[in-house]
Order: sequence, then C-alpha cells, then structure tokens
Amino acid sequence: MEKEKEILVGEVTHYFTAIGVGIIKVKKSFKKGARLHFKGATTDFYQDVTSMQLNHKDITKAPEGEQIGLKVDERVREGDKVYLVEKVKEKKTSQKKKTKTKKSKKKTSKKAKKTKKSKSKKAKKAGRKK
Repeated sequence: MEKEKEILVGEVTHYFTAIGVGIIKVKKSFKKGARLHFKGATTDFYQDVTSMQLNHKDITKAPEGEQIGLKVDERVREGDKVYLVEKVKEKKTSQKKKTKTKKSKKKTSKKAKKTKKSKSKKAKKAGRKK
C-alpha cells in the first residue's frame, strides 16, 4: 500500500493570465516531471510539472531560493502554497502486532520461570523423602 506525503516547496507570487504561467518562489527544489499540489483559499488542484523557466530559459530543476515561471493547468493566486507530492511505501507489519508479540513473549517467559521453580521444588521434596 502506498500513501502520499506532501512537502511545501514554494509559494505563488504572481500569475500571468494571458499565458497561464505562475511565478513561484521556490523554498525547496523539485524536478521537471514532479507531481505538485497547488492549494489556497480558492485553489486546489494537482498537476505534473511539464514546463518551467528561470530568467526566460528552460530548466529541468527548480533551484532553491529562486523565482521560477511554471506553466499551470488552472489559475493560481498570489499566496497559494505549492506542495511536492511524494509516494511513501507503508510497512507491512503494524505496531499493534509487534506489541502483542512482546506481551506474549513476556507471558511465556513467566510461565517458563514458574515451571522451572516448581520442578526444582519437586526435586527438593523428592530428595527429602529418600
């Protein structure tokens, strides 16, 4: 099973309506082809990065701390947050099962101790009877 994790990578500072490009202040770098989530008061959509530019030149990686132009599918607004969507694999064993296993081991060890004690008591009694 896979879960999705979102990491804040930038914020929209401007939008050019005529060409459908948002200007993003990059806080953490991301690459072309990455899945982004644009989220704001009235904005909420996902898209893959297909085209981005820095100083009117195509780039494949958005450098941290720069403002880039990003071709967007829908309108974005100043102040909208930009998140990188990453898939995270879940571990198969859950923590509940692990704790049950530890408890059952503790119970088993207590029983084993009692059995050893009772055997030693029986041996002592048997030795006295002779």
